[in-house]
Amino acid sequence: MLKPNHFIISLLFILTSITIFSQANSKYTVVDFDNNKPIAFANIIFNDNKFVGTTSDIDGAFLIDNKKVQTLTISHLGYETKSISINNISDLTISLKKDPISLDEVVLNPKENPAIPIIKKVIANKELNNPENINSFSFTSYNKVVLDSNTKDNDTINEFLKDKYLFITETLSKRKYLKPNFVEDSIIATRVSGLKKPIFSVLSTDFQPFSFYDEYINLIGINYLNPISNGSLKKYDFVLEETFQKENDTIYVISFKPQKNKNFDGLKGVFYINSNRYAVQNIDAEPAIKQKTSIKIQQQYTFIDDAYWFPEQLNFIINVGVSEIGLKYIGKSYITDILPNAPLTKKDFPFETVTFKKRDVVKDSTFWNLHRTDSLDIREKRTYKFIDSIGNEVNFDKYANYLEALDSGMLSFNYVDFDINQLANFNKYEGTRLGVGLYTNDDLIENVSFGGYAGYGFRDHTWKYGFKVNTILPTRKDVSFSLSYDNTLREAGKSIFHKYGLFSSARDFISENMDHIESVSFQSKMKLIRNLYWTFDFRNTKTIPKYNYTFIDNNQIISNYTNTTFTAKFEYYFNEKVVTYFGGKMRIDSNDPVINLTYSRGLNGVLNGDFNYNKFVFSLDHTFTITNLGVTTYRLESGYIDTSLPYGLLFTGEGSYDKKFPFFMKNYFQTLQPYEFLSDKYVNLFTYHNFGGLLFKTGNFQPDILWHNNVGIGNITNTTNHLGVPFTTKDRWFLETGLEMKNLIKVNYLDMANMGFGAGAFYRYGYHALPDSGDNLVFKFNVSFTFK
Repeated sequence: MLKPNHFIISLLFILTSITIFSQANSKYTVVDFDNNKPIAFANIIFNDNKFVGTTSDIDGAFLIDNKKVQTLTISHLGYETKSISINNISDLTISLKKDPISLDEVVLNPKENPAIPIIKKVIANKELNNPENINSFSFTSYNKVVLDSNTKDNDTINEFLKDKYLFITETLSKRKYLKPNFVEDSIIATRVSGLKKPIFSVLSTDFQPFSFYDEYINLIGINYLNPISNGSLKKYDFVLEETFQKENDTIYVISFKPQKNKNFDGLKGVFYINSNRYAVQNIDAEPAIKQKTSIKIQQQYTFIDDAYWFPEQLNFIINVGVSEIGLKYIGKSYITDILPNAPLTKKDFPFETVTFKKRDVVKDSTFWNLHRTDSLDIREKRTYKFIDSIGNEVNFDKYANYLEALDSGMLSFNYVDFDINQLANFNKYEGTRLGVGLYTNDDLIENVSFGGYAGYGFRDHTWKYGFKVNTILPTRKDVSFSLSYDNTLREAGKSIFHKYGLFSSARDFISENMDHIESVSFQSKMKLIRNLYWTFDFRNTKTIPKYNYTFIDNNQIISNYTNTTFTAKFEYYFNEKVVTYFGGKMRIDSNDPVINLTYSRGLNGVLNGDFNYNKFVFSLDHTFTITNLGVTTYRLESGYIDTSLPYGLLFTGEGSYDKKFPFFMKNYFQTLQPYEFLSDKYVNLFTYHNFGGLLFKTGNFQPDILWHNNVGIGNITNTTNHLGVPFTTKDRWFLETGLEMKNLIKVNYLDMANMGFGAGAFYRYGYHALPDSGDNLVFKFNVSFTFK
């Protein structure tokens, strides 16, 4: 046992050692002379020996040994080189002035450009240096984001924020990775200014990729061609700005920017390439063309275990203009406890990509003081104090709960949720439909909800309504059961899973052939295995067509009918990413393939069901990037029914051409009238290729050019069984092609982004071309939202 005097001696020894170390080693920060901002990746040479020195980190900081270093020579691209004696440094901050000399632009022959051989080696070693090619790893990440004003001319705002920020949030997380695509970010703790119970977290990868080795770098929704992607030498100019030694390695400072007259979304910035495996040691990059909302990223890598280059810090700055008030998000992420080849198996990963236990992430100040990689400065501390006081007064948590509910289409109040999807709907049959939906929430009974909706159509002068009871089993497989009654409308040919409402598809606006349905259903949903969901539905539906129609079945004339079905729906998401934000789960959209398969069995005689049949519906959605050519998106869909059924249960409604609503509608035929074809078996393929700005880009005029090609074929068992409704069959290929341009006109939206307005022309041809060639050409408009 350690005696008290031994303990005191040991404590004094530790304190003395710390004091001696602190005196022998000093931490300095390199900053900009004009704005006092840190200068990342500055080159520091010790004692005029170019082979001995260091580099400032991503925060501009570096350490020196006071006993061994007498002079410093500090240089950075765009700044004057500064030499200084340690004895002449009055504080721990060293400022550099910007270099007033603007270098003339030089066009170098690739054979003579010394940067090119280096970049070629970087490209050749991408797979070797990409950290996501390590079989497995884990690390801890501390993330901090502050929201500041970017307004220069508003003295009131600047005075108000001189000692605080508008917002601050911190997150501590643990990431696990297993090749090829098993990822979990487990949120250990999160703190949000103004909130007692945080409902979200911020991670470094929310704003930039984890590493800089993908062919495209996605920044705030835009894919930028990576300067070290395959073929980038034909797109980018590279300049070797500086070369210096760091211990046994050579650091190459190489600037890059898109070549003139090259139409693509590119980046500009500076690489710091380490001769050790020609890896990216540091990167400072931003879009080459200024956007409404701009972003700049910085990444710093470290060489671990003498084997792997791994990110150790990721920073970003996002500038957002809102009218006359500019906003700036500043984020820093520090990666520690890096463990390559961690002992992980597939069973160690939950279904969700980000796990977030709401009750466990609220930690006290002692916890944060122990786990912060980057301590809070005075301004950040004042932000917490000031915003937290306002949050207590205004009750920010209450409004945060509203946002939490909105994620699922519900506005939450005490005991009940208001279904905003029921507020309004429009189609050509009902006209405008206004309604309300109310359901109980966990305030009344946890994991059980019951309620209903009602809506009134002002054209058909009819009420629609329904009731539902839903229960959730709180397991990792997201199991739920529901019992529903609906007395409403459904468009002919639509799936039983199709939902109408405030945020429905634009195609619903031109719906006209409606069936009145009275339906009772029991439904169960579950996440069966990773990436795979299934839904089981048992349903009895009484149907009254609201259009002139008669069905002939075995010489019987049928207008109204009853359909009893058992349906199994399977959805598979490749490389699915699900996060537990806002108290629930949210899927992050990606370009990876999505497969849907639905099987329905008609049950004749069960609950007065009129039909026996088997029905299959399949779809595959996928988007992929072709380097230097753009992005291709396609949807393959097909359906099959093994017997003759009434019109409303067949396949129709795949057209979107309506003279009064001439807008582009994704995954529909653009030149086809809504109900032109009727099928009980079909195959459709919708494709478009987005060239982006590859074909045309002049100044601010940067339209996206899309080339569409859509084809389809189908048939029907017996056309004579269907009377009253006009239709044709597409027993030969239906063909259409089109050219669409987005963002022809841009309208500034709060200085944050642009509302883009464009147009396209589509032409139908082949066997189903119309007699009058002018009728085959259809013009459509589009509306989009872009940061460009």
